[in-house]
Amino acid sequence: MTDIQTPADIHAIVHAFYHDMEEDPVIGHYFKSLEWPKHLPTMVRFWSSIVFATGQYDGRPFDPHARLVGLNQSHFEHWLARLRQTVDGLFVGERADMMKARAEQIAGVFQVKLGLWGVHG
Repeated sequence: MTDIQTPADIHAIVHAFYHDMEEDPVIGHYFKSLEWPKHLPTMVRFWSSIVFATGQYDGRPFDPHARLVGLNQSHFEHWLARLRQTVDGLFVGERADMMKARAEQIAGVFQVKLGLWGVHG
């Protein structure tokens, strides 16, 4: 396995990660109403901006999460485990590690903003 090298690698991660998300027994219900043709390219831009500092994403990623009813810390833990498994199944290296670390930081910030930090649901 190699490290994440190109935006096509980010595309592969994002599409693998979300492939069967709606069927996920823990967090799938949060993804059932997504407009996938719009969401997937947005997530590719988001992660490309993080991994490659492309500046392609200029949205506000927290806002949609603030509207999710019943979201708790276990949902974030599950999302992170799923992301780690996806990245680790495809890539290994500095950028792969950075992507996982940034996901953990972002999840932590979101949990603090939602008042979930240290609260297990």
